[in-house]
Parts: sequence; structure tokens; C-alpha cells
Amino acid sequence: MPEAQMSAADMKRYPSRRQQHGVTLIEALIAGVILAIGILGVVSLLAISKVSQHETVQRTRAISLADDILERIRRNPAGVVTYRTGATGFENPLGNGSITSQPDPNCTSATCTPVQLATHDRWAWEQLLDGTSVTVTNGGTTTSTNIISGLRGCISFTADAGKTNTGIVSVTLQWQGLRDTIDAVGAGGTVCGGAAANTDRTRRQVVMNSYLIDETEI
Repeated sequence: MPEAQMSAADMKRYPSRRQQHGVTLIEALIAGVILAIGILGVVSLLAISKVSQHETVQRTRAISLADDILERIRRNPAGVVTYRTGATGFENPLGNGSITSQPDPNCTSATCTPVQLATHDRWAWEQLLDGTSVTVTNGGTTTSTNIISGLRGCISFTADAGKTNTGIVSVTLQWQGLRDTIDAVGAGGTVCGGAAANTDRTRRQVVMNSYLIDETEI
């Protein structure tokens, strides 16, 4: 006896196994693609967040270092000319190990003249720029763990008319960021070491100005 034919209603109610498997596979593939895109998006977001956080820490640290030397200069206005890093303040950047030994006398434990104190302060500040106080030793090799790459510092001073130690002190800190953006020193700007202005897209820079008053000149 021939098998009974399924009605149209029965076919809708009981779809074939092939149809069921096909729909399930497509759904799984779509879900997998959506999940993969979501994971890539999260990873990308975390990477961007990490880079931005690191650059924020670098800038905060640079501002702290600039404020450090400004406070030293405010305490010793009579030695302000000695703090300058060159005739204009940009010829001899600190932070590249240029001051190899601690000046004598050590002004942290001895009485110094304004010039001697300024010389000692420059040395102490360069140690901070070079990260000599934050190091790790591995296999007999000591390496700085300074978080700011290629850090350089420049100090300039412009005296007021008729004054010697009263005027504008400018501290420039310059370093290398993690990603290309735009050069922090635009065309015609003054660089604190490194490549020419408007040629280094990873260069970052902080400039802090302060008005210095030598009370003996008031």
C-alpha cells in the first residue's frame, strides 16, 4: 500500500532535517562573526586606552619635573643665569647624561654660593630627567625604568629691563610619545634637542613659564 502523502500543513509543521541543519549553521556563523567583531573592538579599545593613559602619565610627570626646577630657581634667584642651558637656553639640553659627576661641593649638606647651588641643582635635575633614581639591575646591568622616553630639558631666562635676576624663566621639557600625531614644535618653533621643528610627529613638549623676582633688586 503506498505511503500516505504529507499535506502542506504537515510539511510546514515538520520541516525536513536538511532545512533545520542549514538554518542552524547559518545562525552559528553569523553569531561567530558578530562575536569576533565585538572582541576585536574591545581589544582595540583597550589598546587605545592604554596608550592614552601612558601618554597622560608622561605629561603629568613632565609637568611635575618642570615645576621641580622652577621651585629650585625661585629659592635661588641670584643664580638664575647659571641655571640656563646655553646662551638662549636651548643650546645644551639636560637629560642626556651630559653632567656625568656630582658637582663639588654637595650643596645638600654644605653651604654654597648661588652659583654653586645652581650648578648642583642642574645636576640633581638631570638625574631626575635621566631616571637614575628608578632603575632595575638584571645580570649585572643597570637600566633606567624611566617612563618618559628621550626626555630633554631646557631652561631659558629673560631679564627685565634694568634688572639682572628678575624676569621670565621658561622651562621646556621634550620627549618622545608612543604614536604619530603632530610635532609639538611647529614650523619656526624652538626645539630642545632632537630633530628640526615640524619634522618629528612623535615629539611631545611641555613649556612652563614663571616670573622670577630677586628681592635684592626691588
